[in-house]
Amino acid sequence: MKKKTFTTLGLPLLLMVGSLCYSQKFNFNPHELSINGYIRTGIGGTDGNQMVNFTTPENIHKFRMGNEANHYGELQFNYRYKNKDSVNMYEVTYMMAKFIPYGGDDYKQFPQTAQLYGKINNVVRNANIWIGKRYYDRRNSELLDYFWLNSAQNSQVGIGIENYKIKNSGNLNAAFIRFKYGNNDSHSYVTDLRYLDIPVSEHSKINLLGQYSIKTENEIEDTPKSFGYAVGGWWTYSKKNITHTSTIIFRKGSSITDNFYTGKTVSDFTGGKRMYNLDHANSLDIINNFVYDDKRRHAVQASLTYQYKDFGIGNTNENGVVLDNKVAKNWVSIGFRYLYYINKHFNLAVEAGNDYMKDNRSAIEGSLQKVTFSPQISWDYGYYSRPVVRPFITYAHWSDSFMGITGVSDFNTRLLNKNHGISYGLQLEIWW
Repeated sequence: MKKKTFTTLGLPLLLMVGSLCYSQKFNFNPHELSINGYIRTGIGGTDGNQMVNFTTPENIHKFRMGNEANHYGELQFNYRYKNKDSVNMYEVTYMMAKFIPYGGDDYKQFPQTAQLYGKINNVVRNANIWIGKRYYDRRNSELLDYFWLNSAQNSQVGIGIENYKIKNSGNLNAAFIRFKYGNNDSHSYVTDLRYLDIPVSEHSKINLLGQYSIKTENEIEDTPKSFGYAVGGWWTYSKKNITHTSTIIFRKGSSITDNFYTGKTVSDFTGGKRMYNLDHANSLDIINNFVYDDKRRHAVQASLTYQYKDFGIGNTNENGVVLDNKVAKNWVSIGFRYLYYINKHFNLAVEAGNDYMKDNRSAIEGSLQKVTFSPQISWDYGYYSRPVVRPFITYAHWSDSFMGITGVSDFNTRLLNKNHGISYGLQLEIWW
């Protein structure tokens, strides 16, 4: 089993390592080609067997350090054409990506095309026009790998205009994105409007979001056309060693996504069972993310996340009789990661977090606590400095109601009847 863990790196990761972990530029004036990417890989175990993730049930987000039982890589190629003033006039971007869980055997499959799009820059008021398949202005809490805004990932195609400057008042962005679902000709369409970087004070800005979406009828699942919208915003503060972001987003109907690694609308049915009624479903996200980093002695990131989700359906008994008119889920996550710099190449890191969830659809309620220690070897000072090598040890404890659901995988069931576990291993993380 462990031998497979080493071989799962596969072709894309070897290509990324071969790029020497730096952006490589080959200048053929006025043409430029650059390469950048991301690698997360390593080895690890849990309770003497294959490493598993410690997450709350029905959730894919968790405190990351020492808790990522997978390999993941991205390799991106960027072509730019510059004019005589060295202004990027045209760009083409292609990115391949590969995700492999520890113990997985799909490393022989070719990486997926994650991005392929073109841009024409500085069309009007510094605005750029783009078309294709892309990650569109994603926003996340790095501590949890929680992409609270991710409108276009896994889309079929999109088109938009970005960075349209409003004098002394930020910039406008607009995009139209199309998704395809399987081979049944079901689609969804999202119109995404953003007004970004509106100045509030010398060190803070407000950002506004509005979305409207349509998901077409699905004849196979016998679900009707549905509509949805999202509204929200986020406030950012940045001064000296501190950055802080506070976010609130409300989503309704087809604007509720399957998860936060995709912009696809959530499925009405799973395994033949109705999980959502999009005519009535809604969700609310409230996120606070704080980072302090003096890049000499201390760094800390802290996050507080709350999500409420109303599935739009009622609870029923075994005979299908409706018991009430609301099925909902609450998830609260709070935690931090602290770095103490010994020098620019070595720091001591500790991460601790608590996740609580209550889902009256599955009648599960409980919490999970996780703490990780890692003496990190890094490239330089900085919370986001990469590459970094992390030997780690992680301890997690969860409610008895989570037993048999948390801390297990297809490759390790040793914690099936336990409410705690220990993971250990070595992780390499690079972006360039």
